Amino acid sequence: MSECKSCSRLQELANLNELELIEEQLSLEFDLVSEVVKEKRLNVCLSCPFLKGQTCSKCGCYALFRTSLANKKCPINKWD
Repeated sequence: MSECKSCSRLQELANLNELELIEEQLSLEFDLVSEVVKEKRLNVCLSCPFLKGQTCSKCGCYALFRTSLANKKCPINKWD
């Protein structure tokens, strides 16, 4: 059975709001990694069993946010 259209739309809006908030916070940060490094880190996260939705269940961070910051490490040492 498929999900109702209203529920799907509400989830889409929630995801967009999260992304906007992450982008806003990242605009205030000074020590960001390059897009190449961020993409490599995100690809590792996407294959990780601890990623639940957009959140790392080991550290509680949004993967998009944590992978963008130069001073952050993977909580289970999967990033190079």
